[in-house]
Amino acid sequence: MKKHSESYYWNARDRIWRRLAELPQGTIKERLISGRTYFYFQRREGKKVIHTYIGKEVPADLKKKMREREALRAELAEIQDVMRGILTGKIRNIL
Repeated sequence: MKKHSESYYWNARDRIWRRLAELPQGTIKERLISGRTYFYFQRREGKKVIHTYIGKEVPADLKKKMREREALRAELAEIQDVMRGILTGKIRNIL
C-alpha cells in the first residue's frame, strides 16, 4: 500500500465504513436438500441467526455486492494496519 497522509487513511476508513453500511451484511449459504441445491442469505440479528431463502441460483447483483463487501473488508484491514502503525508511533513519541 502506498504511503499517504494520515487524513487520507481516516477519510478512506470512513468512506469504506459508509459503503459497507449500504451493502448487505451476512453470507450466502448453500444447502443440499433432497439432492437439490438451494441458496440462503444468512445474517445475524442480535443473538439470532436469520436464514432468508434466495432461490436455486444466487442473483448476479447479490453476488456483485458480496464480492464488493469482501474487497472493502480487505482494504479496510490494510488501512487499519497502517493506522495502527501511525498511532503506535505517536504514542511512542508521547512516552
